[in-house]
Amino acid sequence: MCGNSRCGTAVGFMVLLNALLIFATQATEGVLTDHLLVQLHEDAQDEAHQVATQHGLQSARKLPFGDGLFHFYPQETSKRRSKRSTRIKQSLQKDRRVKKVFEQEGFSRQKRGYRNINDIEVNMSDPLFTKQWYLINTGQADGTPGLDLNVAEAWALGYTGKGVTIAIMDDGIDYLHPDLASNYNADASYDFSSNDPFPFPRYTDDWFNSHGTRCAGEVSAAANNNICGVGVAYNSKVAGIRMLDQPFMTDIIEASSISHMPQEIDIYSASWGPTDDGKTVDGPRELTLQAIADGVNKGRGGKGSIYVWASGDGGSYDDCNCDGYASSMWTISINSAINDGRTALYDESCSSTLASTFSNGRKRNPEAGVVSALRFNCGHFTRMIQLYFSEVLHMTVSKDPLTFSKRYYCI
Repeated sequence: MCGNSRCGTAVGFMVLLNALLIFATQATEGVLTDHLLVQLHEDAQDEAHQVATQHGLQSARKLPFGDGLFHFYPQETSKRRSKRSTRIKQSLQKDRRVKKVFEQEGFSRQKRGYRNINDIEVNMSDPLFTKQWYLINTGQADGTPGLDLNVAEAWALGYTGKGVTIAIMDDGIDYLHPDLASNYNADASYDFSSNDPFPFPRYTDDWFNSHGTRCAGEVSAAANNNICGVGVAYNSKVAGIRMLDQPFMTDIIEASSISHMPQEIDIYSASWGPTDDGKTVDGPRELTLQAIADGVNKGRGGKGSIYVWASGDGGSYDDCNCDGYASSMWTISINSAINDGRTALYDESCSSTLASTFSNGRKRNPEAGVVSALRFNCGHFTRMIQLYFSEVLHMTVSKDPLTFSKRYYCI
């Protein structure tokens, strides 16, 4: 169950997560207004008018939510509460005709079904940015125009992953790559395959150990640096956890990786799992199960670590319910779609899959792959799905860490 599709799916979800968390913080920052909910002892409109006038206010009609409830407001309103409004409230509270006074908090509500995205222009100096159809789809590589991650609007709103760290649990990260170096979080990185703090990949002639670097580039590649492309959460930090480059996996390595620095790392991306042969049923062992549960309950200062898993590459011959990582109640599993909206051929389906994000293109067009980093170079890679969702989570978390608190994403 290990492949580039896994990489793409988890990262995309993380970026989305990142963005949602950012937005939630903004949405909950209310302000006090100069509008008052006043409850009188007498349920009479005439008395409400008299009380309001004596205190220099106006009264609207009686409110139908209970006895004696009225809306009081100044003749000249302002967006925020003034010092005069504070004095008026205190005066009302001393009035014997008044039972209670409640200040009204102002908060944001936005129109749905209306998005003026035509005015949003994104200009990046990165040479492969225009080929990144999953960011802004104009029909490149025979794709469907407009079918993308909608990052242009997210970026315009400030959702770029700033302040969030995503850990790529894989075969290492080429942290010297010029498109990754500025966003690399060395303090949150570790090599559990070699037991040292330098998770640099062990490159081979067939580039087998380039998977983690590609995933990292998809998430956190720097923007406007004239190199390669742009990461979905280009202001995020990426940590490398090297744990997939040894003869055998062990429960200790998995558990150590999943529990590494849970107060520093917000999102853990896993683009791997048991064998995708349609007959393997496997999952985390005892220590790893405990590590995941501890992370969800104690990570991120008690808000819960976020674990994003690719659902698998077995296609219709496999089922991700047989993957104990993807199907866990503590993880978020993601599958993939191609650039015309259809399901990818290698996609596995199961009840645990929370969302789907983009991978490669129709007819396996080489120009429809994911643009990412590769050993001081860059190129197109296919089947990088779960990473997109990780990236989106990444942007969301940066706005409000509580959006994806453990109590919200456990269903």
